[in-house]
Amino acid sequence: MIQAALGIIDKMRIEVFETNDYTKDPKKTIFVQLNPEKYTIKNNVVFDESQPMGSTGSDLKLNKKEPEEVTFEFLFDSSGVIPPGKIKDGKGATSFLDKAGGVFDALKPVVVNPFDEVKSVEEDLEDFKNLLLGYNGKTHHTAYLQLLWGGYSLQCRLKNLEVEYYLFRKDGKPIRAKAKCTFKGTVAYKMMLAEQKKSSPDLTHEREMEMNDRLTLVAENIYENPNYYIDVAQSNAILSFRNIRLGEKIIFPPIK
Repeated sequence: MIQAALGIIDKMRIEVFETNDYTKDPKKTIFVQLNPEKYTIKNNVVFDESQPMGSTGSDLKLNKKEPEEVTFEFLFDSSGVIPPGKIKDGKGATSFLDKAGGVFDALKPVVVNPFDEVKSVEEDLEDFKNLLLGYNGKTHHTAYLQLLWGGYSLQCRLKNLEVEYYLFRKDGKPIRAKAKCTFKGTVAYKMMLAEQKKSSPDLTHEREMEMNDRLTLVAENIYENPNYYIDVAQSNAILSFRNIRLGEKIIFPPIK
């Protein structure tokens, strides 16, 4: 209620990780200066469009489904009109006082001293760029990121960064800029292995036989084909696939 009365808005944040282990705390958290006005999500499916010679068309076959891409535009402004963004260590949870301070800063009248030089946005942009695109000599990668805003969440990496400058000091240094960032989704390695182990017939699977399991049905579920159970039985030296012991571990080899 108090936050609503003060008009306090949760800022979008970008958590920065050194590796793709998202179960650990991030190294840094970026709180944007202003929440974006919009964002664009792109999903792309790649098909194999090859067709037999002499044919007039082809049946599109799935090649791959690419990770989700999302594009945001972030404002950087050093004129003093807008409260600054923040970069904090770890998760950088903001307290009520932090949020309220931002509101009070926004309500303060802007007093411009003609003899003062307004700060350029170049330093803030460089810090932002180094966190998202900086090369890590230990991991030999750029940063792994997690975007969090309202109900939207994406584990990703920065694919593309474009900066547009459009307000300048007398000496030509920029005091306002817009950074257009495209992020590409990534899957944590452990999660990817778990998903592949569950579903892909191109990998080796190990199953512990449970009550009412039948080799024919388990093989059909893994390979999506009812004809491979004989190969599985031969691979495991099973003489009778009807008499498999409860708890016995069966190896389902990859399809070649």
